[in-house]
Amino acid sequence: MKLFSILVIAHLLYAFKVSGQEFNRSINKDSLLKTILKDIPENKKKEFLETYNSGNDQSKDFLLVMFSMPRSTKKELIKNIDLNYEKINVLKTKYTRLVPDNYTVSIEFNPENKIISTKESIDLKINLYNNKETTVTQEWNLEYNSEKLNKMLAMIKWNYESLKLIKKLLEDCHCISIENGQISTIGFARNGMGKYSYVLFDSNLTADQIKQFNNGCSYIFYKKNIVLEYRGGAIGSQCFPDE
Repeated sequence: MKLFSILVIAHLLYAFKVSGQEFNRSINKDSLLKTILKDIPENKKKEFLETYNSGNDQSKDFLLVMFSMPRSTKKELIKNIDLNYEKINVLKTKYTRLVPDNYTVSIEFNPENKIISTKESIDLKINLYNNKETTVTQEWNLEYNSEKLNKMLAMIKWNYESLKLIKKLLEDCHCISIENGQISTIGFARNGMGKYSYVLFDSNLTADQIKQFNNGCSYIFYKKNIVLEYRGGAIGSQCFPDE
């Protein structure tokens, strides 16, 4: 299977342009390309270079951005939960208390990205339960002190001290996102456009739950109340990558 698809690259390049993201012109592209090539498997380097060299300036910029994204592994995912389970459990408990009744809130903190000149931002999704789950609002890349972010925080009676506390709790256990609910999902790390997460239950999984959350693709039952999760993006594996 090819590492790249022309149609996928064209689609994502369009989305990249529409989102207003732009490559930082102060970055030396040749140096960045050399750094990226060090992390690409030997059997994929030729294909990458062929795709890169055959593209125009915009597609080259896009590939440099894509392959500069954070990388992680299942091994790192497991190591972190083994080392920081107690802190992750504290995060789960305290976050649940912060979210108002009848709501689920998903939040991810995005770091500054010097390659595309973006500041720190927040992805925020708020769901309200009224007999059935209704999505109230969802926004990506919300800037701090922006009108949109302030309105969403007001909906759940949060403020910037709330954000500061949540971010600190996430940083303490080396994670990047969290969503409350009957089952809590805590994001560990991005892997390109994909994401590694922990799915935490309030009690140890039953035999039926283990069957449901151990499909070998997006879910792997780890132990007790812990399931490992991987969600792929538009490019790359949709299941746990081979490592």
